Amino acid sequence: MTAPDTMTPYPPPTSTPPLTDAATRPVPHSATPPFTNPATRPVPLSAAPHPTDPATRPLPHPLAPPRSDPATPRPTPLPTPLPTPRPGRGRALRGFLRPYRGSLSLASGLILVETLLDLARPWPLKVAVDNAIGGRPLGGPLAVVDGLGPAGVAAVAAVAGIGLVGVGALVGYLITYLTAATAERVGADLRQAVFGRMLRLGLPFHDRHRSGDLVTRLTGDVSRVEDSMVAWFTVLVPEVLTLAGMVVVVLAVDLTLGLAALAVAPPLALVVALRRRRIRAVQRVSRDADAAVASEATEVLRNVRVVQAFTREREAAGSFSGRSRGAVRAALAAMDLEARWSPIADLLLAAGGGLVLWLGVTAVTSGRMTLGTLLVVLAYLSSLYGPIRSLARLARTLARGAASRERILEVLDSGEVVPEAADPLPAGPPRHGLALRGVWFAYTEGNPVLRHLDLEVAAGERVCVVGPTGAGKSTLLALLQRFYDPDAGAIELDGIDLRRLGLGSLRNQLALVPQDPWMLDGTIADNIGFGPQDERMAAVATLTGLDEILRRLPDGWDTQIGEGGVRLSGGQRRRVALARAILRDASVLLLDEPTSGLDAASEQAVLDALGRAAEGRTVVSVSHRLGLAARADRVVVLDGGRVVEQGPPGELLAAGGAYVRLWALQHPDGLALTGRSGEGVNP
Repeated sequence: MTAPDTMTPYPPPTSTPPLTDAATRPVPHSATPPFTNPATRPVPLSAAPHPTDPATRPLPHPLAPPRSDPATPRPTPLPTPLPTPRPGRGRALRGFLRPYRGSLSLASGLILVETLLDLARPWPLKVAVDNAIGGRPLGGPLAVVDGLGPAGVAAVAAVAGIGLVGVGALVGYLITYLTAATAERVGADLRQAVFGRMLRLGLPFHDRHRSGDLVTRLTGDVSRVEDSMVAWFTVLVPEVLTLAGMVVVVLAVDLTLGLAALAVAPPLALVVALRRRRIRAVQRVSRDADAAVASEATEVLRNVRVVQAFTREREAAGSFSGRSRGAVRAALAAMDLEARWSPIADLLLAAGGGLVLWLGVTAVTSGRMTLGTLLVVLAYLSSLYGPIRSLARLARTLARGAASRERILEVLDSGEVVPEAADPLPAGPPRHGLALRGVWFAYTEGNPVLRHLDLEVAAGERVCVVGPTGAGKSTLLALLQRFYDPDAGAIELDGIDLRRLGLGSLRNQLALVPQDPWMLDGTIADNIGFGPQDERMAAVATLTGLDEILRRLPDGWDTQIGEGGVRLSGGQRRRVALARAILRDASVLLLDEPTSGLDAASEQAVLDALGRAAEGRTVVSVSHRLGLAARADRVVVLDGGRVVEQGPPGELLAAGGAYVRLWALQHPDGLALTGRSGEGVNP
C-alpha cells in the first residue's frame, strides 16, 4: 500500500481492543494472513515506494487537479478495462405482444368479419328503393323474394339490415373485449418489465431522475401505450380495412364518383402527417410536465413533517401550483394544436361530399344511374369519410402513445446498469480481506470525492472510518457495494477486483445498515424478513435487542410502523435495520452512521447491539460519532478523500493527530486516555 503524501506512517498495530471477550476477539491486524497472490499482496507502509522514485511514480488521472510539486503522488491508472456486456439496442414494444398472438389473431379475424358486414350494410337500402319501391326484379338467387310483393321485399330488406347490425354489434363486442383484455395484460407485463428494469439500473440513472417522474412512466405512460394499442385494433385496423373495401366497391359501382370521393385523400393525408409529428412533440412536453408535477408532489408529501415544522406550507403549495400551471399550459398547447386542424379535415371531407353529390344527381337526372345506386354510393361515401375522419382524429391518440412509448423505452433501453464481467467469478466470505488501491472517484467530473485512496481491511477486522463531512466516508461504502465503480484504481476482495466478481454474489456477502433506515409501510416482521415471522427472526431480534422493543409493543411482530417507519423512534428503526442486515447472514457488515441522531441511551443500546452482531464478521463502519470508533479494532481518518491517519483508537489518541482533533470537538472537557497503546477508549 502506498502511503499518501499527507500521512505519517504508523507502526503496524500489535494488539486489538477487546470488544467482547477473548474467545470472540477478531484476528489482530498484524496477524492477518498474507494474500496468497504475490501480485496483489499488500505493501507494508514502511516498505512503500517513495513517490519521487521515477520507476514507481503513478501516472496522472484526468480528475486530479494540476499540481506543481513533482514529489506529490498521482493516481494510479485504471487497469485494463474489464469485459462488460454491451447494452441492448432499442427494443420495440412489439415483443410484449408475442405471448398474446392467439387472442390478437382471433381479434384480427373478427375485424375482417366486421369489415365485410360494414360493406354489406348499404345494400338492403338499394333493395328497398330499386326493387320494393321501383318494382325492379331482383333476379338471380334472390328472385324468389320477388313473389312476396313490394311489402315482402321491403320486409326482407329491413330484416337483412337489422340482422347485419345485430351480427356486427356482437362481433364488435368480441373485438373490443379481446383487444382491451389483451391491452390490460400487455400493460401489466410492460409495467412489470419497466419496474424490473428500474430496479436493475445503476444509481447514476436514479440520481438523474426524480422518483415521481419514474412513477409517472410506470402508470400514466404505460396507460397511454395501452390506449394506443387498443386504438390500433379497434380503430386503425378496422377503419383501414373498411376504407380499402369501400374504395373498391365505390370504384366498382361508378368510377367517376369513386375518383371524386378519393380526391380529398391526398391533401388530408398530408395534413395528418404534418400535424402528427408536431402533436407528438407537444405531447412529449406535456408528459414531462405531468411528471414534474408528480415528482413535486411526491417530494413534498414524503417530507411533509419538515414542511410543517418549518411552516413552509404556503411556499410548498406555491411551488406545486407553479408546476401544475406549467402542466396545464403544456396540455392546453397540445389540445390547441389537435383542435386547430380538426376543422380542416371536416372542410376537406365536406368538399369531397359536395362534389360527389353534384356528380351523382347529374348522373341520375341524365338516366345514367338509378336513385338506389346513388343512395348506395352516398351511403358508402358517408361510411368512407367516417373512417377517414376517425383516422385523422386517431393521430392524437397515436401521438400520445408515441410520446409515452419514448419515455418507456428510455428506461428499457438504458444501458446504465452495473457492468459485469463476461465470465464472473463467485464471491465468497473474505478469507484475507478487502483492499482499496489507488482509488479515485468523482460524482461530477473535475470534483473528485476520493483521491488516491489506499485502505486495507482484514477479514474479521472492525474498521471505523471517521472524518469531517464530505470526506468521502459514505462514498467508500457505496463503492464497496458497487453502486458506483471507481474512476481509477481498484477495489479487491481477497486480491480479486470486485468488477470480476458476480454482482449478485458480491452483494450477498454484504449487509448494509443505512444512515436513513429504509422502512416498508407494513409490520415489523415485513421489514425484517420480508415475510412471516420465523425462528431465525426471533434469534436475530434477541441478538440485536429488538426483542425488548417487541415486548413493549401491543402487537409485537405485527405492529404496523407506517410509511417510512414513522411510528417508531430513531433507535427502534436502527435496530430494525440492523436485524434485517443480520438476518441476511452476510459476512461483511457495512454501517453508515448507525448512531446518528440518537440520544445517549439509544446510542448505547445500538452500540451494544452492534457489538453482538459484529461477532465473526468483517465490519466497515463510517461515523461522525466517535463512540462507535472507540470500539473498533482500527480507526481510519479520512480528509479530502485521502487517508490522513489510521490505527487503533488508543494509539491515535496518544499520537495527538487528526483523530485527537475530532475527539476534542466532541469531548471539549478533556480526553479520557487509558494510557495503554492499542486499547479502545469508551466515551
